[in-house]
Amino acid sequence: MSEYLDLAGRIMKLGVEKGAEYVDVRVEKSVSMSVRVGKGHVEETSRGYSAGAGVRVLYGGSWGFASTEKLDYESLLYALENALSIAKASAGRRREKSSVSSYPRVKDRVKAKVRVNPLDVPVEEKVSLVLDADKEVRARKYVKDDRVRYVEAVYAKVFVNSEGSEIVVEGTKVLGSVYVASAKGGVISPAYDRVAGTGGYEIFEKKDLVELASEVADRSVKLLDAEVPKGGLATAVLDNDLLGLIVHEAFGHTAEADLVLAGTVLTGKIGEKVASELVTIIDSPGPEYAYGWVPYDDEGIRGRDVVIVENGVLRGYMHTRETASVMGVEPTGNGRAESYNYAPIVRMRNTYMAAGDWDPEEIIEDTKEGFYLRKGMHGQADSNGEFMFAVQEAWEIKNGELVKPYRGVAVSGNAIDVLKSVDAVGKDLVIDSPGFCGKTQVVPVDGGGPHIRCKITIGGVR
Repeated sequence: MSEYLDLAGRIMKLGVEKGAEYVDVRVEKSVSMSVRVGKGHVEETSRGYSAGAGVRVLYGGSWGFASTEKLDYESLLYALENALSIAKASAGRRREKSSVSSYPRVKDRVKAKVRVNPLDVPVEEKVSLVLDADKEVRARKYVKDDRVRYVEAVYAKVFVNSEGSEIVVEGTKVLGSVYVASAKGGVISPAYDRVAGTGGYEIFEKKDLVELASEVADRSVKLLDAEVPKGGLATAVLDNDLLGLIVHEAFGHTAEADLVLAGTVLTGKIGEKVASELVTIIDSPGPEYAYGWVPYDDEGIRGRDVVIVENGVLRGYMHTRETASVMGVEPTGNGRAESYNYAPIVRMRNTYMAAGDWDPEEIIEDTKEGFYLRKGMHGQADSNGEFMFAVQEAWEIKNGELVKPYRGVAVSGNAIDVLKSVDAVGKDLVIDSPGFCGKTQVVPVDGGGPHIRCKITIGGVR
């Protein structure tokens, strides 16, 4: 990527010569592939190639951004001129000038650990894997619909800015997912799961896609005869996956500094208690295998852990350079963009709750009455921390034992109220809730946590 470092550097210097207070240039190249199978048929097999650059300038306290799909000097120069033109057009009309927190110059090259490059695996093998998983699903009697998907992306990013930083990040991400819907007697039972991470095709040694498909199909079918629970506030034990969903969607977004500045339930509450003292929540650039691995963000900031909540107390927010400047703190490495076509905004990476000191089995055994909830699905949350999520599997707990399964379960509540009610946190920290976050731009994220016990509102959907 040395030729692109040189090209980006030339454009950056021109931006400074033309009067920009700050300039950064991002050059990206990626190769991707997707296979989707449903009901025994290959619905899609596609390979994509993407290359381009984004140029961002700060001029007169105003931002300008432009991108190009051509990686040559003339095209990047044209993008620079467009970015400057945009910034100049709005600079004179801004009441409040934008600024960025400075950051020490960094020169680094980082490459994800990959044992089996997916580009070296024959397409036929990938298609066969997805078809085998689909066949495993359809072997169940009551399965009516399914989707099995394989996605890979191999990418390289070059970052250069006017502070003298030169950074190259090379990564590979692989994902396999399974969705199943079973039906009987007017009852529909959906189930979903995925295996994904930063790394190569060896991800399926961690969890075989056919085995995953079997588990998802079994979960879907076995709940067809289950009842729908009565609604109301209840004691619940949440598994790692469902906790990860709540921590990300219902709490994490409220700690993103751009949203905090606009107003969320966490605005102005640094130093205040927002959760049980057993709760610590962290947004991290790693671990290296996580789907949201971000060693450097798209503003050239080295990733570091952001302790959002420590022992129940709100300690910090996630920042870009600009939000950090506004709040007078250091940038955190959370400036992320979907691609070179977008300017970075505040985004999560791998957001999780830290481990406690309970064995997960002991949490259930210690619960006299309540529910054990496993695997989240779709849902929604807002800036006040109010949420509602579907749950794939629920079990009634009586005197420390799982006695009865339920289907059609949803959970709702306020994230802060739920987190304040936590009275047991497991030792079993798992960061394995991969997915894509769609806050105006789509980026890969991950998260999770241990098993916990809390109070949450249970609802049933017939």
